[in-house]
Amino acid sequence: MGLSAKTPDEIAFLGQLGLRVRRARARAGLTRRTLAQRSGVSERYLAQLESGDGNISILLIRRVAAALGVDLIELTSERVDLGRRARIALIGLRGAGKSTLGARLAEQLQAPFIELDAEIERELGITLDNVFSVYGQDTYRDAERRVLARLLNEHERCVIATGGSLVVEPQTYQLLRSRCLTVWLRAEPEDHMNRVVAQGDLRPLRGREHAMVELRTILSQRERLYSLADRTVATSGLAERDSLAQLLAAVQDLSGAGLSGLPGDTDPLL
Repeated sequence: MGLSAKTPDEIAFLGQLGLRVRRARARAGLTRRTLAQRSGVSERYLAQLESGDGNISILLIRRVAAALGVDLIELTSERVDLGRRARIALIGLRGAGKSTLGARLAEQLQAPFIELDAEIERELGITLDNVFSVYGQDTYRDAERRVLARLLNEHERCVIATGGSLVVEPQTYQLLRSRCLTVWLRAEPEDHMNRVVAQGDLRPLRGREHAMVELRTILSQRERLYSLADRTVATSGLAERDSLAQLLAAVQDLSGAGLSGLPGDTDPLL
């Protein structure tokens, strides 16, 4: 990979850094010009830094840290992103309950709820069906990585419902896991199918005599990837409120400080 080619994770890293610089400048009550005069850094560079397009040298340091297998804090005495525990990402196949439980969880946490596929449609200005039929899977995957990186930059706190196949894209899945607490909503194949059909979506059955066989195969192929999530919540055989209770308990356990601790993280970088 050339030095000019930034990964989605690096784009997200620079965006977080730019956000922190903007907030620190706002707290100090400084204009960008004044900050430039005091720091000896040009306004143009500061504008790039605050927009998430800073000098690549900081990425070189980050890459060295990754190559050494150490945290960036060991090389720079700075924390990169302490917001991971305030972002919850739900993964799993269609029909697992990501949209329903995700919206309820966000309401409980008083955090924004984001459906990644809906954001991809909004950015591309076209439905997902048309994205795949007109442009193909590569366009969808590129948009998925790009939109996810942007959303992680924009939201310190949120609940994200991801697409069922995100986990098969290593770079995108790594970005998600590095910036969010992940929960796999796990269900039996029959429940996946029944829930999708109950929502009025008959596409899984239309023209597919072996739909259940295909579904079981997909679940089997992705099980190892889904199991990389921080926690697993089984939703089969549970009422919605019981599934939500288990999900809340999992999030509370992951946060390490109870639900009240989710919104706040001190940030030594500032």
